[in-house]
Amino acid sequence: MSFTPYVLGTGISGWTFLQRTRDQQQEIYEKSPVIDRTVQYFNQRITSVETPDQLLDDYKLLTVTLGAFGLDEDIGNRAFIKKVLESDISDPGSFANRLNDSRYQSLAETFGFNSPDGPSLPSAKAGAEFASVASPDDLLANGTLLRKALANVGMEEFEKNQFFLQKVLESDLGDPESFVNKLSNPKYAEFARQFSFNTPPVYENSIQALVGEFNEHAEGLASADDLLGDENLLQAVVDTFDLERTSPDFLRRVLNSDTTDPDSFVNQLEDKRYLAVSKAFGFGWPDINAMTDPDELLSNPEVLEHALDTFGLYGRDEDELRQILESDLSDPDSYVNQPENSAYYDFADAFQNGWPDYVSKMKVFSDEITGKLGTFTDPRELVFDSSLFEATLDIFGQSKRNLDFDTVIRAFESDLSSSTSYANLHYDTGLKAMAYAFSFNGGDTGREYPEDFAGQISELYTTRQFEIEIGESDPNMRLALAFERELQTVADAGGSENAHWYGIIGSPPLKTVFETALALPSSFGQLDVDRQVEEMKERSFSVFGTTHPADLLEDAKLDDFRNRFLMLADLNGSGNSGFSDPILALF
Repeated sequence: MSFTPYVLGTGISGWTFLQRTRDQQQEIYEKSPVIDRTVQYFNQRITSVETPDQLLDDYKLLTVTLGAFGLDEDIGNRAFIKKVLESDISDPGSFANRLNDSRYQSLAETFGFNSPDGPSLPSAKAGAEFASVASPDDLLANGTLLRKALANVGMEEFEKNQFFLQKVLESDLGDPESFVNKLSNPKYAEFARQFSFNTPPVYENSIQALVGEFNEHAEGLASADDLLGDENLLQAVVDTFDLERTSPDFLRRVLNSDTTDPDSFVNQLEDKRYLAVSKAFGFGWPDINAMTDPDELLSNPEVLEHALDTFGLYGRDEDELRQILESDLSDPDSYVNQPENSAYYDFADAFQNGWPDYVSKMKVFSDEITGKLGTFTDPRELVFDSSLFEATLDIFGQSKRNLDFDTVIRAFESDLSSSTSYANLHYDTGLKAMAYAFSFNGGDTGREYPEDFAGQISELYTTRQFEIEIGESDPNMRLALAFERELQTVADAGGSENAHWYGIIGSPPLKTVFETALALPSSFGQLDVDRQVEEMKERSFSVFGTTHPADLLEDAKLDDFRNRFLMLADLNGSGNSGFSDPILALF
């Protein structure tokens, strides 16, 4: 047996009854067989939808989807809805953005079929009131939202203490030593958690994460323990080099190994990805300044190669190098002081008086790529950037491929989602790790729906269906129920004060409520849009003391506005009502 929601009375008395019984009525309504089966079907299937056509071809899924955005009447307009779903919301000229009704933009944005970010949680979800707040300064400058955020955690008395609130909001919630986590009252952390301003950035691939987290250490990493103590950087290293997440002691031994010593710990490991990461950071790099005997330097090919590379010296045999290193710098007749050998002087001087500070491969790579992150759309752009390409090969232990462009490009272009692609079948695990780190071709991995996407859409659907049922007995009560959510959606979109008013005019339910509450004539909609905005602002200030729609979300103003709407709507339609409101009789 199905249940039909109802209202007793009209205007304020009807609203009072509905507020008192709404939760119970809606719970019973959502358990009715038809609604329950429809929601279960939607929850089970919606996240498997990959294209607009798949959604449009399933009537039940489309019913819930359109119903969640208040677009039930478009259920038969397939071609129109398809154009909406295929719209690029980031393009102001796209089909959905040219429509006056903001519900279509919300639909297109939520499913994101033509967005690189894919699906997102519905912006119309009640409770997303702080979506437009991007920084602590944004919140502290908006008294309405600040009061709401403080009220959510019972901290209203702190409204004027903005210095304290700024420090709370800027705290790293994940750091036990941060300002907010050292405070005894858990409400402060709860307040900051509503925004989580100080959260790690979102990276597109592990290379971005590696470089981004490495660059957080402006003074560089002094030791392996510095790296192991930074959880975000450590995870980026593990992901970039495709390592197993093992014990800190194991990784410390890897990182501290002398990679130039064939008998060192890391050189005994079969998996050469650990050798690559050890070389990249160079914590175990030997102290070249301690090599005072030419034979010590000449007997270490890796250190010697690095030293020669530093001074641009290549192709010298051991005898000539020994003669350079042993030259008397003060003797004008020595080997390095001959006019034809002047390039050797700096090399000999470094050996005898001190080498330049060692710069790790990771530092060189970071310096090369930092300004170019996110700019590569084709792997050839990276491969043919010679200095960056060389630095990239160095940190992945792939220096042998410095002229092997075809192999690297094939690996980068491989479909990483296919187990039989070139990169996934290649014997060289370092090459595979490099391909995954940049992820030029992630392949067809399917759309990723946010957690609770189905739950939030179906909740919007059941809420709106409940409102529709209420509207069957009293259309004004339906508008009153939806008012806060619809106005919150406009506020969440951000923008200027006028932008909020344009959003209201573009939302049929809100436009009706505002025109009624502000006692605007039926011909009002024929005015120029800018004139409508100015008139609404003037009347809003006259009646409610504010020209900013977001201020009406404050609890007191919200109640005043809704009550005024219900009274005026009831007065305008009282002749057609079968109920009598004793409060309205006073008017």
